[in-house]
Amino acid sequence: MGKFRGMWGRLLLCLFEVGLGIVLLVDPVKFTSALMTAVGILLCVLGALSTLTYFRMDPVEASLSQELMKGLTLLVVGVFCIYRSDFFVRWFPVLTTLYGGIIIFTGIDKIQWAVDMFRLRRGVWQVSAVSALLSIVLGVLVLANPFSVLGTLWTFTAVSLIVIGVINGAAVLLGLRERT
Repeated sequence: MGKFRGMWGRLLLCLFEVGLGIVLLVDPVKFTSALMTAVGILLCVLGALSTLTYFRMDPVEASLSQELMKGLTLLVVGVFCIYRSDFFVRWFPVLTTLYGGIIIFTGIDKIQWAVDMFRLRRGVWQVSAVSALLSIVLGVLVLANPFSVLGTLWTFTAVSLIVIGVINGAAVLLGLRERT
């Protein structure tokens, strides 16, 4: 049953990748700004809760917890995210580099998955192997940054998310079908 839930978790991740790719393709600047504003609001709520927790604690316990420092830090970072979401848009190339590293890391994880499927004599290991190879190639392309125009980089990132999500989703669905 745990493996079945794990497969559904992978499928949800694939759907998230496709959805994120589509939204990035439609309007990457507005998406990034909205995302950072949402993150800022979440950080402010967590910061306020942490600050309130500090004042509700016993003074000795509170002095050891650092909840006030954590809460105020979260509030400052949250307000920055809300009012300076454009900062993250300008730093998109750096964020894309991090994304490229994450794609490579997930590609390496998919190699493990493909080899496990091969060793277990599952018939869909080839789809997982292709997905792993594609993830690593796309991650290397993002890290190599062969794009001279930022718009092209946004589009490439969005399309790569969609392609990887669809291929991974197909691999998950084929794996689920084979197990039943």
